[in-house]
Amino acid sequence: MNSTFWNHLLIRFIISFAFWEAFSLPVKMLFFSKFYYMPAVKSIFVPIVDIYWLGPVFADFIQIFFTGVLYYLAKPSLPEKFAGGFLFGIVLAGVFAGLTIFILSFTTVFPTQMVWVWCLYEALLSVSVAVIYSTEIT
Repeated sequence: MNSTFWNHLLIRFIISFAFWEAFSLPVKMLFFSKFYYMPAVKSIFVPIVDIYWLGPVFADFIQIFFTGVLYYLAKPSLPEKFAGGFLFGIVLAGVFAGLTIFILSFTTVFPTQMVWVWCLYEALLSVSVAVIYSTEIT
């Protein structure tokens, strides 16, 4: 792993992290606002002013970075450019769908619909970040 590899990875990481942080707040509010008024799960949610924002941002930071590392490890066996990134994102989305099925099979802590919305959110993250990692910037 030479400096060209790390430069390529870090530039795309910065671009994908900036894109996702700008995109994720409206998506989270759109996807999860319905559950805020459900009496069964209302205790899970806190007002937006009480959120310690470092936690969600740091979680996205780590997930986006390791998505990039996995993409670059899998890149030799993927199609070129956009198709490879899209395929990789779909595979990662499938991983989250499998995890969702696993969670719903063994626990009843969260409502089924809420877990599937989380899966859709993670699928959007995976596909969009993988496509950004696959772009060629010259």
